[in-house]
Amino acid sequence: MRAVSADGQEMTVQNILDWMQRTHGWTVTMLLHGFTVLYDSGEKEGIRALMKKQRLSATLENAGEPQQRVLKLEYVCEEEDAETEATRPPLMCFLP
Repeated sequence: MRAVSADGQEMTVQNILDWMQRTHGWTVTMLLHGFTVLYDSGEKEGIRALMKKQRLSATLENAGEPQQRVLKLEYVCEEEDAETEATRPPLMCFLP
């Protein structure tokens, strides 16, 4: 997916979560780039709110990762079994 919002800016984590819900009907409980957690529904509400409003590249920069334009995101969805999780393809995001 092209990770650009309607206003031409890089998408936030919330934009990605909304897109996955709208496009696939998935409620994402965890969103990762490698070992970097972009979103975890198990976190406290305040931390989740901060995670959601971060732009994808800002989250990775804060984790000390080098700047990238193509991101391979892994995700875990609500009510998902281990077999489904293991066979689900990653989400490829292309940043502006």
